[in-house]
Amino acid sequence: MNKLPTSPFGAFLGIQMLVAEAGKSHCRIELQHHHMNNGGRVHGGVLTSLADTAAGMAVRTVRPEGSHAATTGLSIAFIRPPTGDTLDAHAEVIHAGQRLFRTEISVFSAEKLVARTTATFMIIHKP
Repeated sequence: MNKLPTSPFGAFLGIQMLVAEAGKSHCRIELQHHHMNNGGRVHGGVLTSLADTAAGMAVRTVRPEGSHAATTGLSIAFIRPPTGDTLDAHAEVIHAGQRLFRTEISVFSAEKLVARTTATFMIIHKP
């Protein structure tokens, strides 16, 4: 299990990096009151941020050395409201091109699928 540090924003949300290796990652967030919307459900932005973080970590494990990646597109389908105390995001790089990487992410709560996401990242080479 390779544990890479998360971003400052990911740390702010409480995202834990559990696995990041070979084009895959597994991130978790333990839900707190501040993750909820006014209706008492998990805010969609929390699910989206968790998925984006997991996807970015999966890309990070396989992108060219010395490069960075930036999200250029993200689409999320909310399937059902989370009912558990945690969210788990599993991401996988499904295409690694020279400039663009594509990922698929599944988010689970209480072992049930709550969201499916696709994200595209642009590889940025340092000068």
